[in-house]
Amino acid sequence: MSFGLIKEVRDVNRLNHIILILVESGFSYLISKIRLGHVVPLKKRIKARLRKDKIKPEVRVRLILEKLGPTFIKFGQLLSVRPDLIPKQYVKELEKLQDDVEPFPYEKAKSIVEKELEKPINKLFLSFSKKPIASASVSQVHKAVLKNKKSVAVKVQRPKIREIMETDIDIMFYIANLIQKYIPEIEKYKPVSIVKEFADWTKKESDFKIEAKNAHRFYQNFKGSKTVHIPKVYDSHTTSKVLTLEYINAYDIRNIQEIRKKRLNIDKIIKNGFDAVLTMVFVHGFFHADPHPGNILVLKNNKISFVDFGIVGRFDEDLKRKSIDLCYGIIEKDADKIVDVLLDLGTVKKDSINKAEFKKRIEEVIEPLQYSRLKDVKLSAILEDVLDIALEYDVKMPIDFILFGKTIVTLEGIALEYDPNFKVIDNIKPLIEELIKRKFNPKKVMSDFMKSAVKFKRFLDILPDETEAVLKKIKEGSIKIDVEDTDIKKLSLEIDRSSNRIAYGMIIASLLIASALTIQVKGPVFFGLPIISFIAFVCAIILILILFVSILRTKR
Repeated sequence: MSFGLIKEVRDVNRLNHIILILVESGFSYLISKIRLGHVVPLKKRIKARLRKDKIKPEVRVRLILEKLGPTFIKFGQLLSVRPDLIPKQYVKELEKLQDDVEPFPYEKAKSIVEKELEKPINKLFLSFSKKPIASASVSQVHKAVLKNKKSVAVKVQRPKIREIMETDIDIMFYIANLIQKYIPEIEKYKPVSIVKEFADWTKKESDFKIEAKNAHRFYQNFKGSKTVHIPKVYDSHTTSKVLTLEYINAYDIRNIQEIRKKRLNIDKIIKNGFDAVLTMVFVHGFFHADPHPGNILVLKNNKISFVDFGIVGRFDEDLKRKSIDLCYGIIEKDADKIVDVLLDLGTVKKDSINKAEFKKRIEEVIEPLQYSRLKDVKLSAILEDVLDIALEYDVKMPIDFILFGKTIVTLEGIALEYDPNFKVIDNIKPLIEELIKRKFNPKKVMSDFMKSAVKFKRFLDILPDETEAVLKKIKEGSIKIDVEDTDIKKLSLEIDRSSNRIAYGMIIASLLIASALTIQVKGPVFFGLPIISFIAFVCAIILILILFVSILRTKR
């Protein structure tokens, strides 16, 4: 290993281990392409090349991520909610990644809690369970009872998990840079950008103060709700590595048998879940962006509760409006509206897309809507296909819209486990129609008008100063204008053409005036008009025809 590599990667042995697993798992070609084949012993390289199996590439990727450990499992889980970054078949496969890992010892959990909260554990809690009730790659959760006798769930971060993840992310960056440098066909997926996004994601997820802040906001948004319960955060027992939340005595939504056994109302549970997410998105503009089954709980009164608030999405007014229009277009089977909203919603690089072809592909996906009954439409399939086409044509959709789409897909999957005949559009339609009505509500229209008026007033306030500054720069000659030569030629031609037409117009006007003034002149008469007046009139008509033909030619 070179000194340069040692500077880029914190743990060279870990890098060697990762490369070896990649080669043994059938990716020796990739390792050779990025010039790291020399790291693997020759014998193992030959053995890997001779190995033949029929495992699909996406399955192979999932198995490798599982072998590589917690950081890479988390990376795969991020990719599984980002169909705008990778093809659909990989998204489907990576959804199978499990985050259940062996718990770390109670003594280490106790030590972290005491260090973070700066008190002995018996001074902080009346009781603290030694066995965790849940264990994941970043943290594990213990049930406890506070001094005020409130039951709580204490989320404790794994020892040195940040350092482990930072080391692995360094290696990811190193390999992603090599892939981008040596394998042009993969460059369009922007591997370095994906790793950077993952690094930002893990940084937020490993700081429990950020999660606590998100949980506070959800708690306030649903305060007093009859269908949703958000656990309360106990700030006095929360730090960046320890998060203490109200303990929710509820059923895991995956535990269908227990829910049926308790005779809970399944229709209400499903409806409450969808209404909660749609309210988060379109009313609050702040939603839970990782609603996999393990993060959704069912209470005894059919209420829904969400946990794990590390990943959230945000919808501003513009994104709300466009997303509502898109959903309404699907409900109304309006193909043109769907395509127009998608192109307006996404970012398209100049000259990077054949819009007519893109529109045709989208229309092919939504064409079945024209012939299917509303209850037979599966929204998740439509969204997945649309996002896959967007990825193919390099149409960059807003990340928060992607997270929303993935949330709907996940919820539909959960609902179908309970009721195979469940149709998400039937549940979305009433709320979308209500939101459409609100959009045209007189109060809402007036509110939007007032906001626009305030913006316009602000513009008028700064206009004189900005204009004066621009004029000053023009006077000083400090404004640089970059205009292509072809643009100047076009402008010159247009000015020349316009000035000629103005001249024609003035001559025509003069001839018509002359014809009118000489109509009373005595002398030879032709067609009832003095000859001079007649000649002036005919000349004016000829020039009008010439001008008219010239304008038509220019338009063509």
